[in-house]
Amino acid sequence: MEWFRQWFGPLYEEIYVHRDPAEARVQVDALLALTGIPALPVLDAGCGAGRHLSVLRERGCRAMGMDLSAHLLSQAILSGPSVLADLRAPPFRSGSFGMVAAFFTVFGYLERREDDLALLSALTELVAPGGTLYLDLPDPLQVRTSLIPRDEKMLSGLHVVQERWIEDGQVFKSIRVQRDGEDAQLYLERVRLWEFEDIDAEATRRGLARVACFGHADGREWTPGSPRMACLWRKTA
Repeated sequence: MEWFRQWFGPLYEEIYVHRDPAEARVQVDALLALTGIPALPVLDAGCGAGRHLSVLRERGCRAMGMDLSAHLLSQAILSGPSVLADLRAPPFRSGSFGMVAAFFTVFGYLERREDDLALLSALTELVAPGGTLYLDLPDPLQVRTSLIPRDEKMLSGLHVVQERWIEDGQVFKSIRVQRDGEDAQLYLERVRLWEFEDIDAEATRRGLARVACFGHADGREWTPGSPRMACLWRKTA
């Protein structure tokens, strides 16, 4: 089974509790400062519990959420329209959106490089001519230089052991979680580390022209080794 079909439930929220609405506001504001409010709707692709989605709506965007996790989507849907769907098979017509945005490492989950590229094509197809595609990706250099092979901590009554490694251009994280008196549960994350030149070239082949690449949530420019590599492209046709 694909790892992301198992992982994005209640435990995910407990482990990633530090991802808060304040961070989402900073990121959305930096993005909209460059693009403006699109005339067409915005799709938050892989919206999770909706922390970016709610900010997009607060800022005046007609925003729609889409996610594969029924648990996370049950929270996102409280603030407006959202749909349960696989990003690889979105239930929308071509060119429906003025912006498609994938925040916080939604892209790169799939086992094969070719599968990632098929997803890139599917997301691009949803963008109207003149609209934008935004992919918030991990910076490969930052991941390689700051990777912590193993850590162990107590978090909200959970004993969490995380192990990380890089193999075949992907970063893996094994997450072992145990509550007192309960059996341990084991989960796996896997994300492909797309180099900037490669993902930008693939975007160009799909009729996208680069507008900017952010290295920080507040919109500062990306350079190799930045905390993030968030790319923004405009669809030219």
